[in-house]
Amino acid sequence: MNVFPLVLLGLLGAEQVLDDFQYSDTRAARQAWIANEATPLVEPIDDDGRRVLRVAVPFAAEPNLGRTVIDRQVELNLASPGQFALELAAEAPEAVAHLTLYFRSGQGWYGAGGSLTKRGWQTVQFSKASFRAEGTPAGWNRIDGIRIAAWRGRSEDTFLKIGRLAALSHDVALVVPPAAADGDRGEVRSAMDAADLVSGMLEELGLGADAIDEVAVAQGALGQRRVAVLAYNPQLGAAAADALGQFVERGGKLLVCYQLRQQTGQILGFGRPTYHRQQRPGQFAEIRFSAADVPGLPEKVRQASWNITTAEPVGHHARIIGRWYDDAGKPTGQAAMLLSDRGAFLSHTVLSDDRPGKKRLLASVLGHLAPPLWPQMAQAALDRAVNVGHCRGLAELAAHVRASGNAAAQAKLGAAVEARNAAAALFDRQAYPQAVERAAESHRLLADVYLLAQPSPAREGRAVWNHSGTGAYPGDWERSAKELSAAGFNMILPNMLWGGRAHYASDVLPRSRTFEQYGDQIAQCVAAAKQHGLEVHVWKVNYNLSGAPSAFVEKLAAEGRLQVTAAGQRHPWLCPSHPENQKLELESLLEVARKYPVDGLHFDYIRYPGRETCYCDGCRRRFEAAAGSKVSDWPRECHSGPRRRQYNDWRCRQITALVEAVHREGKRLRPELKISAAVFGAYPACRESVAQDWPEWIKAGYLDFVCPMDYTQSDLAFAGLVENQMELVDGRIPVYPGIGATASRSTLSADRVVGQIYHARALGAAGFTIFNFSAGTAESILPGVGLGAGARAAAPPHRP
Repeated sequence: MNVFPLVLLGLLGAEQVLDDFQYSDTRAARQAWIANEATPLVEPIDDDGRRVLRVAVPFAAEPNLGRTVIDRQVELNLASPGQFALELAAEAPEAVAHLTLYFRSGQGWYGAGGSLTKRGWQTVQFSKASFRAEGTPAGWNRIDGIRIAAWRGRSEDTFLKIGRLAALSHDVALVVPPAAADGDRGEVRSAMDAADLVSGMLEELGLGADAIDEVAVAQGALGQRRVAVLAYNPQLGAAAADALGQFVERGGKLLVCYQLRQQTGQILGFGRPTYHRQQRPGQFAEIRFSAADVPGLPEKVRQASWNITTAEPVGHHARIIGRWYDDAGKPTGQAAMLLSDRGAFLSHTVLSDDRPGKKRLLASVLGHLAPPLWPQMAQAALDRAVNVGHCRGLAELAAHVRASGNAAAQAKLGAAVEARNAAAALFDRQAYPQAVERAAESHRLLADVYLLAQPSPAREGRAVWNHSGTGAYPGDWERSAKELSAAGFNMILPNMLWGGRAHYASDVLPRSRTFEQYGDQIAQCVAAAKQHGLEVHVWKVNYNLSGAPSAFVEKLAAEGRLQVTAAGQRHPWLCPSHPENQKLELESLLEVARKYPVDGLHFDYIRYPGRETCYCDGCRRRFEAAAGSKVSDWPRECHSGPRRRQYNDWRCRQITALVEAVHREGKRLRPELKISAAVFGAYPACRESVAQDWPEWIKAGYLDFVCPMDYTQSDLAFAGLVENQMELVDGRIPVYPGIGATASRSTLSADRVVGQIYHARALGAAGFTIFNFSAGTAESILPGVGLGAGARAAAPPHRP
């Protein structure tokens, strides 16, 4: 068993084993790792000559168990490492929707998610950039506990075997704000999201990235790393800026995005930072590059920025290598990227649109600043090139293409394989930048082969969620509908209303800025969709008051209609049990069905935010009336005390009551109207956490189809979720699993989206729903679906 020293890792490439799980007997293992939340006790076992820890995951035997949890007390300083590696195996990995690795620090936690990707032993990586703070942690330098949690996926019993947990360091660091940063918490979250996005790209490039907070940077935690990336640091302090300057003086390089502190700019050779807000949407749409001495630099990348910070070259051989162009392809005259001998500056944060282009940009700039990074990026590119869709390796892909019987796909396979072989030859000659480009090209060719090989059934629901409510191109629903139809889609689910705003001519909810700027979005969407054979199922974000006029929210608050947490804090969602809120939610949806010839109404956020709400005074009165007894200790008795389960059952009934009312009144108004919902993928965990008992809605006949939000990078986790959902629904209605092309937990390329479509079809799903339809996914995802999976028009199964 590893002893836990209180050390600060500072050596490049260092690794600290946090636990090797080499426990000699059961007593020692159980003293170290405590099973909590009804998790069975841990067991040390021998596995192929190796001592490991076995954790039971009884998701079939314990149907109400949402996760298994094991905890260990430690004393660690983890300020310097930027990534954690957990080596484990599962006999039935589909039973685990995802994993969470937690580190406890004082009065709070840091937590990050990961997924099992195959059967057997594997290593799950957790970048520190993906960790989010819960409570008020004391800092990464004061870690006093470790928790490993496995969340329910498929209802099946299995075991986790855990062999190793280590902290890692890499050549590249991501400088992030500390969890306890003062100021705008929304800005801190945005900064962490920006770092998480860049971290994922660096991971795909084969570099990894060590997320190190600014406090640790000021204390020297960058050590001997080659490059530090500042993805977005809106409150960079003087101490951290001084440490970054010292890092550069030692030979380190910086890549800074958006916020350029004057001191940092001078060190890098960039001066006169100037903020610019867009004068219209689309003003900053694309960056075009020109720098012949930077290998691998893309010609252009899409980047739909709304604000930028420009700078000018002032020293250290600084120069402009990228300039902004608008959505009409015209130059704006603004510098987009600068490069010097000491680093680079990008005038906005790295955005998620055009992910392949952003990865090429990062590879070329980082490789130019630190050439020793090229070999590992080239090796990673070669390895990734042959992983396409659901196939892992050329042999599996070739077998899949042959089995498809698609002559066009088979004809293109040979050239794609030759391109990959050419990339390998370039690698052997140590032409690493060229190998990276050739490997990327071979991956594109192999992906096209895979996409062509997919069948296209004649009866299938093919839907997209559109979060903006304006389609992919604001003001042009015709173009959105045309492109969806051309790719074989037959449904669109546009987000047209929230708890307190509407993108159409509503007489029930406040009309939104989107309505004021672009007009009635439902009317425009329906007109365009009908011309192109698309069904429109209007999506409502229930209860959530995000974006609602402040006067509207304050009026509701004064009337006691907002949710209240168990700690007594106001939460800006409508309380589901309040009669006037039930009426508002119902009337807003029925208004849509009355005014517009839509095909259906689609629930989202049809739940509570979490376990912590709602505990308002009205909920207490209404619960006591329903239960026929008083609550003596409110809210503890219902939140964490003896009536917790009874209260959660009551919460479930409040949500179900709205679903039932919309079904009843909607069908009375228009019998052909379809009622559907976007629901959490992991059940029954969502019943316990957010009171969303969606299988009961289906059993009662309230839904005509369901779209579980199965957003995950892991095909294995996706398949486990879908299999469980198919068992729960049991053929009563069509299931159209949600695929997260651009979701908070997943970002998928076209072949990976179609790979999950493949799994959904194989498990008997009647269709699929892709999140999110935008200009980016219209370009990167739709054509890939249309090549094969959507090549033939289809009728949705929820229609007779």
